Amino acid sequence: MREMSSKTAHYAAGVVLGAGVVYATVDVFSGWQLLTIFVGCLMGSSAPDTLEIKSWIWGKRISLIPHRTITHWLLGWICVCLWVAVRAVEVGTFGWCVAFGFCLSGLCHVIMDATTPMGVPMLHPYRRSRRHRGCR
Repeated sequence: MREMSSKTAHYAAGVVLGAGVVYATVDVFSGWQLLTIFVGCLMGSSAPDTLEIKSWIWGKRISLIPHRTITHWLLGWICVCLWVAVRAVEVGTFGWCVAFGFCLSGLCHVIMDATTPMGVPMLHPYRRSRRHRGCR
């Protein structure tokens, strides 16, 4: 069974999300706006991991922002998505449309990571909600 939070799974989810958003908003946005939203979905599919600004030094992972902290904060992504969605509909410029797709795909990434045992921060950016298997 393939891992649901792999880079390939996130990219595939970005493609599916982009197609779904284009289909759902075809009456709201014009053709070029839909294309930029789709491209934004592709770009944002691995955004929470990329925003950590990580590198490998002597086989050890070093990142500017610790893994699954503020870049994977569910409440933060929801708030940013809502704000960007309103701006994309009101203004409709190239940048806002790309940002709309980017943020939606980033939120999708965080939701996918929330289903893993490591979990993601829900309400506070530095406190993860872990998922436990089995009964306690």
